[in-house]
Amino acid sequence: MAVHASGAEPSAPARGTQPRKHSLSASFGLTPLYAGVAMGYYDGGGDAPHDPDGPVLLGLSGDYMYSFGLVRLGVGLRYAHTWDAWARWTRSASFAHELGASALLSLGGTTRSGVEIAATLGLGMGRAWMPDFGLFPPSFGGIGELLFSAVIPVHPDADLLLRTGLNVALYMGNMTQEGEWPRPDAYLLRAYMPLEVGFRKRF
Repeated sequence: MAVHASGAEPSAPARGTQPRKHSLSASFGLTPLYAGVAMGYYDGGGDAPHDPDGPVLLGLSGDYMYSFGLVRLGVGLRYAHTWDAWARWTRSASFAHELGASALLSLGGTTRSGVEIAATLGLGMGRAWMPDFGLFPPSFGGIGELLFSAVIPVHPDADLLLRTGLNVALYMGNMTQEGEWPRPDAYLLRAYMPLEVGFRKRF
């Protein structure tokens, strides 16, 4: 999950002042629109899939962006926790934790009413943990996102952020090799549609 819009300022800067080129934003997201499966392997190649019955994802993100007019470049940090809403007391409700960072490219503009509409592409790296799946080690992977945002000005240098889109990732990692038949790499493949609300500060 992440943030950001782009384009011109919602209102022109006062005469004699510099336009605000920098922005910091933070967002919170909660969505059941999640699909993911993890695969682990026993010695000899036997596979063991694992997926949540009722996934719900909670996400937090923070971004820094620099404006070049209609284009913005920046970086973002992401944390997500997915759990199984239907898990019983006999097993952990946690499905996966993720922590990652992405490079961001945003393109958009401002409507006559001052609302910024933008599309943001993000590519980065992350690390995933699955506390309830012993065949999946903490693993690194790649993250890609395409997000669409609307940013509503609430102050000359502060905005309300609304965003959705698509975020996908693939994590892979080796288990400890045992016996004569090493296990293949375990993996976690997932995709979700974030539903986010946040705050942006321009300076």
